[in-house]
Amino acid sequence: MPRFIQILQIIIAVLIGGVFAYDLILQGISIFEEKYITITLALTALLELALFVIYKLIVDD
Repeated sequence: MPRFIQILQIIIAVLIGGVFAYDLILQGISIFEEKYITITLALTALLELALFVIYKLIVDD
C-alpha cells in the first residue's frame, strides 16, 4: 500500500508540474483560468480521499 501511494504522489506531482511549466513557458500564468480551478477541485478531492484513507488505516489499528 505505501509503495502504491508513493507512485501515485509522484504521478500527480509530475502532472501538476507539467501543467504549470507548460503555462508558465508558453502562455504566462493566470490564476483564475478555468484550468487552475479544475486542478484545485481535483486536488481537493484527492486530499479528501487521502484523509479518508488515513482515517480508515488509523481506525483499523
